Amino acid sequence: MQSTWQDVLELTQQYKYTKTEYWFSENVFTLSWWILLVTSIGLFILWIIILDKKSIFEIITYGFFVGTVAIYADVIGVWFGLWQYPNTITPMHLPIEIHRLQMPIIYMIIYQYFKTWKTFLIAATINAFVFTFLLEPFLVLLRIYEPTHWKYIYSLIPYFVIAIVFKWLIIKFKQLDQSYQ
Repeated sequence: MQSTWQDVLELTQQYKYTKTEYWFSENVFTLSWWILLVTSIGLFILWIIILDKKSIFEIITYGFFVGTVAIYADVIGVWFGLWQYPNTITPMHLPIEIHRLQMPIIYMIIYQYFKTWKTFLIAATINAFVFTFLLEPFLVLLRIYEPTHWKYIYSLIPYFVIAIVFKWLIIKFKQLDQSYQ
């Protein structure tokens, strides 16, 4: 049987309905849900308080790059069945609270406070290890993240590379900006 666009639309609607029903019955107000909500709000408030307002554009640009790549990587991982997210703050398919808020904020804090390449590389390395071997297993324990064809170790390099590439890119943009002034 060949699928039609109408079949896709119907399955999308069915998925959305099923996901929303699951979210209301199995997810909302659970311990995992509260942890995601409190950590998201708490990290955001902390970040607003400590944000270097003089470098706000640069820091937010860095965070935007990190969040964008994280979302795309997540879409690809979920699409290929490498991992899933059983529990989220909203009934949406992906956990926007992790990849559009928490992860970029943590990376922006590292970017803001570790200015030299040496200290930044050390902080980015520690961050990659913490994300890979502490946060991911913790998210699995809470049933927020569920790797199906993915091992924690696979995440180590991407977490590190994301930090490095975008710091380098921001530096290059700043150099270009200064050369045109």
